[in-house]
Amino acid sequence: MERAWRWPFAGFVVGALMGATILTVNVVGASSPVRPPAATGSFGEILHTPVLLSRTGEPVRLRYGFVCGVPRFEPAGGCSPSGSVFVRPAGRSEFTERSLRRDSEGLLAATIGAREAAGGFDYYARIDNGRGQSRELPGGAPAAPHHVWPIESWSRVDLGAARFGRTRTPDSVVASFPWGRGDHAAGLDTGREQSRIGPSAFDVAPDGSVVVLDQVNRRLALVRPGSRPAHVPIAFEGGEGDLAVAPDGTIYVLDASGTPMLRSFTAGGYPIASTRLAEQTADMVRVGPNGPLVHAYPSEMWLPTGAGAPPFAPAQQLAAAEPARRVGDSSVVVSATSDEAKLALVRGDRVAHAWAVRSAANLGEVQLAEPYGDGLLVVLRVWTEKRSEFRVLRLTRAGLAESFAVDRAEWAESASLSRFRLHGSTLYQLRSTPSGTQVATFEIGGKG
Repeated sequence: MERAWRWPFAGFVVGALMGATILTVNVVGASSPVRPPAATGSFGEILHTPVLLSRTGEPVRLRYGFVCGVPRFEPAGGCSPSGSVFVRPAGRSEFTERSLRRDSEGLLAATIGAREAAGGFDYYARIDNGRGQSRELPGGAPAAPHHVWPIESWSRVDLGAARFGRTRTPDSVVASFPWGRGDHAAGLDTGREQSRIGPSAFDVAPDGSVVVLDQVNRRLALVRPGSRPAHVPIAFEGGEGDLAVAPDGTIYVLDASGTPMLRSFTAGGYPIASTRLAEQTADMVRVGPNGPLVHAYPSEMWLPTGAGAPPFAPAQQLAAAEPARRVGDSSVVVSATSDEAKLALVRGDRVAHAWAVRSAANLGEVQLAEPYGDGLLVVLRVWTEKRSEFRVLRLTRAGLAESFAVDRAEWAESASLSRFRLHGSTLYQLRSTPSGTQVATFEIGGKG
């Protein structure tokens, strides 16, 4: 089986198609295209950042990169990709085809005119690798295409110049673990010229319990209010993962190494079911109104996996995938670059409200975007070449209602998009220091 790999440019993690400057966990640096191992045979890799949000009255540019695969029984070489994009206006059933053309940067591209894009539209691409093989992106198209929501008006938020070092002290620490493998400890994987890796992720259960994915020790740490931590061994292949707790207490664990899997456990940590995910790479699991949702690549869609047993098969996941994450009767849309983070609450094809966040410093990954009051609570990274920190933003329809800075506290790496969770009016952060890891809290509307 081919080893999964991906180009790191999601709507949540900032990047670009080629020759990107990206912010990964703990590191600001330059990146160049990565090639698949020469020994493997593959179709290749389609690279595309879904547009998601566009300004009404402006055309929309759809661009696709392609990294050639290497045939198993032929000398290594290039390929000649070509393709088409299929577009339909929102609310229509039929797609129309148009060719993708090479642009000045060598990418396959097509422009959707302002008038055609004005009401929003669905789209998907079919790419041929020049060797007689073709694939569609997203993988569930045309049943589950990408979607673009048009924005007529935005609440604009300017964070101004970053003033690093003025971070807020946590209001409390609800869980703390020294490094180690024993009872009440958290695993740390480290070595010479190797990153320090601690617990990947955590979430907060409905009763206020904290569940931590201690993947180095291949177990869950369950911290109930007023009780000492309990540890439950789980099946986990290693590497990064993510975790989410459903309203009924069910724990969902994303095992993202090798072939991505989603496993479910009872509130006490007993196994329920597991399912293979439909896509090569996944980075987040969240719980929607109808069960767990996994954010996956290369489609960059939210895959539903089903709340019951048996869970959805891969084909069902792709056919029901959506470009926005469902939360209650709305969906959250995130589209970010290093210059601007665009966020919206949408209901079907209609945008309930949208925000455009800018900063004099660079914007990094969007750690969290959750409905809060009549708007969103957002956590994103602000960085320069030398420093970075997290900014917490309470966005309302009137604009920015509250903002404070939070220290990175990431001495050891966790999964890149799993450091924060919102529970009621309390924001939780997974933190680490040379002595151990902890889960700290910040009350929204509390001290500045």
